[in-house]
Formats: sequence, C-alpha cells, structure tokens
Amino acid sequence: METPSTYKQLALDHRFQSFLWTQFLGAFNDNVFKIVVSLFAVQVAADGEVSSKFLALAGVVFVLPFLLFAGYAGQVADRFSKTRVLQITKAGEIFIMAFGAWALYMGRMDLMLCVLFLLACQANSFSPAKYGILPEIMSESGISRANGLLELSTFVAIVAGSGFGTSLFEHWKSTPVYLGLTLFVIAIVGSIASLGIQKVPAAGSTEPFRLNPFKEIIEGCASLRRNKPLMWSVIGISWFWLVGALFQMGLILAGKEVLHVSETESGLLIAALAVGIGIGSVLAGTISGKHIELGLVPAGALLMGIACVGFSMTRTFMPACAWLVGVGFAGGLFAVPLNAYLQDRSDKHERGRLLATNNFVNMFGVMAASGLLWLLHDRLGWTTSQMLMALGFVMIVGSVVTALFMLQITVRFIVLTVAKLAFRIHVEGTASIPAEGGALLTANHVSLADAVMLSCLTDRPVRFLMWRPLYEHALLHRFFARMGAIPVGGGTAVENVNALDGARDALVAGDLVAIFPEGHITRDGSIDEFKRGFERVVRDTGLPIIPVHIDGLYGHPLSYAGGGALRSWKRTFRPLVTVRAGEPAAGEITPEGLRESVLQLAEQPSAA
Repeated sequence: METPSTYKQLALDHRFQSFLWTQFLGAFNDNVFKIVVSLFAVQVAADGEVSSKFLALAGVVFVLPFLLFAGYAGQVADRFSKTRVLQITKAGEIFIMAFGAWALYMGRMDLMLCVLFLLACQANSFSPAKYGILPEIMSESGISRANGLLELSTFVAIVAGSGFGTSLFEHWKSTPVYLGLTLFVIAIVGSIASLGIQKVPAAGSTEPFRLNPFKEIIEGCASLRRNKPLMWSVIGISWFWLVGALFQMGLILAGKEVLHVSETESGLLIAALAVGIGIGSVLAGTISGKHIELGLVPAGALLMGIACVGFSMTRTFMPACAWLVGVGFAGGLFAVPLNAYLQDRSDKHERGRLLATNNFVNMFGVMAASGLLWLLHDRLGWTTSQMLMALGFVMIVGSVVTALFMLQITVRFIVLTVAKLAFRIHVEGTASIPAEGGALLTANHVSLADAVMLSCLTDRPVRFLMWRPLYEHALLHRFFARMGAIPVGGGTAVENVNALDGARDALVAGDLVAIFPEGHITRDGSIDEFKRGFERVVRDTGLPIIPVHIDGLYGHPLSYAGGGALRSWKRTFRPLVTVRAGEPAAGEITPEGLRESVLQLAEQPSAA
C-alpha cells in the first residue's frame, strides 16, 4: 500500500489520524494537568514565595526524567515494536491520571509533584517511539508534511490544554475531584485512539539491555560524532528548544516589565508564539514537498532573529502578538526539517537511541535557557528587551554562518524557491533517483533553467557538468567550485577528457552527477543526437544511468526559441514544466539507446 505523502492523504488515512489524535490528547492532557496544578499551587500557598518555589520545583521535576531515563526509552524503542510502545505508554497514562485525580482531591502538593514526575516519565518513554515510528510508516516523500502536522497538533494541544485547564479550574476549583475525573477520561480516550495506529515490527536491535541509561546516551553521542549531519541536526533542534524555553520565560517577564499586560494577556502572548510555530510547521511541510528541505534551516533562523529583534523593540500588546507569531512561524520553518532529517537518516536499528539522545540534549537546552535568564536578567541586570534583542542578533549572525556552512543546500533552496514562483513544476519518477550512492542523470537540454529543473527530482546535491568558460569566470569561479560544478568543453581535448574522468570519480565517490548528452540547448525544441561523453563517465563503474525528460520550457525566454536566450517571450504566467525520470538503464547503453529512452519518456502522458 502506498504511504500517504500529501496533507490530503494524511488527513484521510485513519492510521495516521489515530497516531495524531493519540499524541495530541497526550500533550493536551499533560498541559491541562500542569496548568491546573500551577493554579492550584497559587491558590493554596498563602506565601507568594512558597508558590514560586513550588512552580520552579515543578519545572525541575518535569525535566528530570528526560535526563535520567532517556537511555531506557531509546533502548525500548529500538528493541520492541514502536506501535506497542506507544499503546502501552498511553495505557499507563490512565493509571497516572487516576493517581492525579486522587492527588487533586486530596489537595496535596507532594502528591501532585509525584504525578508530574510520572507524566514526565510517560512522555519520555513516548517520545522516541512517537518520532521514530514516522519513517517506518511512511516514505521520505511524506515525512516532512507528517512532521508539520505533528508539530502543529503539539502546539495546538499546548494552547488548547492551557486554556481548557484554566477554564476547568475556574469552574471546579472547589470540587477538584471533577478536575481529576476529566483528566482520567481524556487519558482513556487517548489510549483507545492509540489502538488504531499502524502496526510496525520491532526495529530489530540485538544489543544487550543496559541498566546504566547514561551508557546508552554516551553511545548515542558517539554515533552522532561519527555522523556530522545528524550531530548538527541535534544541535539545531536543541537550540530551538533553548530559544523556545527562553522566550516562554521571557514573555512572562516582558508582560510585566515592558508591556504591562494582565495575566490573561500574558497567556495570549504565549498562545501567539505557539500558533506561529504551528503555522510555520505546516508551511515547512508544504515547502519541503516530497523531500526534506534543509534549506529552510538558515532561512528560518534569519526570520526568527529578525522577529526577535522586532519583538524586543515593541511596547504595545497587539504588535507584540504579531511579532511573536512571526517568531513562532520562523521557528516552525527551522525545526521541522531538522526533526524530519534526524528521523529519516537515523539507522533504524539505533533510531530510538539517537532520538533519546536528542531528547537528552534538548533538555540541556531548556536548562541552559534557565541559566541564561538567571545570568543575564538577575545577575547582570539586563532587561527582557535587551536579552531578546541580543538573542535576535545572535540568530541573525548564526543564520549567515549556517548558510555559508551549508552553501550548496542554501543556494539550492533559494534557486528552487524562485523557480517554483516562476514555474508550476511537476516531477514524476522520483523513486528512480537513489537515496544514496552514485548515479548519472542524463536529460534533454531545453533551456538555461534545465539544471534547476533536474534539481527538483531529489533533495540530494547534484553535480553538473558546466561549460568551462563560464566556470572559469573571474567573479563566479569560486562560487561554482563550492557548488561542485565540473567544467567541460571550451578547452583542449585533454582537458575535456580529464573533466569526464573527474565526473566519473565523483560518481564512484557516491555523488549524483548530471549531464546533457546533446551538448547544447535545442534550437527547435527537438531532441538532437546524444554524444558519447556520458559513456566515459560511467565506464566500468556499474552505476545507474537515469534518463530524464524536461518538457514545457521551449518557447520560454530562457530557451533558445527565436535564435537565442531572451529572444522569445512566450506569454504564459507560471508555465507548467514536467520533469520525468525513467527507470535506470540496465547494463551498457549506446547514445542512440539512451536518446530513445528519453524520447519514450516524452511520449508518456503527464499525471499533472
């Protein structure tokens, strides 16, 4: 059965709905209980200092299990079916909420702290299985959108749970048993929803169960050190948690010190931040489409920094809400691709371990936020506005550094974003592009935009053979070199042969390489004869040759219709461009045979 990949398919898939409702009701119930307990503490503690100490202690209690038991949660997720882990932990929530109902009825703070600790233990066990199951129930084409919906539902649960908890407390604070029974019923409904989650087999880890949970985290950190892209993903996600925690705490202070708003309006500020994250998360899934778009990371960081600075300069309520929606929106763009990348690129036998390690490091981000708040606000006397402005500038600088660090991904994202605004791009046959390892993409040459269109087939970087005089341009040479272009043509025969050999070396090294076998852009829209250069590139490699046909660009100003570029002005707003990849060529193939494969792709009806 084809896995859901579009938002419509996800919405209609009952198994994914069960998964989404399960985690939504869990997050919702957690936040209802936390806000009820917080309000209960303020009511019963006559001494305000006692109340604040209790609230601080509650925060520590909820973080502690993620530090102490994350290793256990990762081992369980790797050893057993993640479906069963989710269902069992949800069933455990029923007993925890039964205990919570009794604690509320008794009005005892110590018992409520115990319930918070147990809820955190349950969330810690739930998290690696929740994020780890996504790559097992869907392909890469749907994982970004699934993460977008997951983050949206999580933050909707936070906002709705906090609001619902406040309303419950207001109506039933004199009869807390009703509060507890409501939480108990929600836990039962969530457990029933979990029974519909798609069943997946155990991941198959054969490593012995470690009684020392920190050993598992140490192993996870060692794996991340060996896989630098995953390591940077975890660092980025933890930075997101640090910023989020600092903002959540800073908003309470900003509401009193800067905006001078009521407690209800302070809650609306937090809600604005959460709503922005939800919207940004869904848009990140939409932009990513069938791939994981890491180019959103520096863009999200830049927008988040700008919104932080904007908020720090605001002194009135409504503009503050608008800036906070912007901060959250950018945060969603930033976090979704990182979470999707970590889930999809982790080895399935240690995915639980790496996700548990991620949770562990995330909690250090949360604690670092508390430490920064104490240092900057309490010890150094910075105002909230100064703290958030500094944070914004750090994020702006960090976005530039990140963009330079991942230049090829960033440039690809910018170029593809512009292309998707200028064209309606429809891709077919993406399954033909290998997820890893070398392959040669061979396409007809219609326009100056063909390299961009080929890049739409995959989220992997593609190395293009480029006309040498353009590659060696004084102002552009360093940029093209950083982008991995391979110069060919316009030189001596020896230089051209060496260029083809360089492309072959790139293939053997595991890169995707693209070549236009015609050697020139078509003048009349037809596919000219293919030259033999591609044969030298793949000779003795055994690597696949993937034919690709590009249709819809002839007659565009970027084509050579009319005799050259910019000589034809086809009046079509956002023309439809179809990029279709065919099955990899089996064995050796002649230029005539490869051209015939591309022609056959041209004759296939489009699904657009």
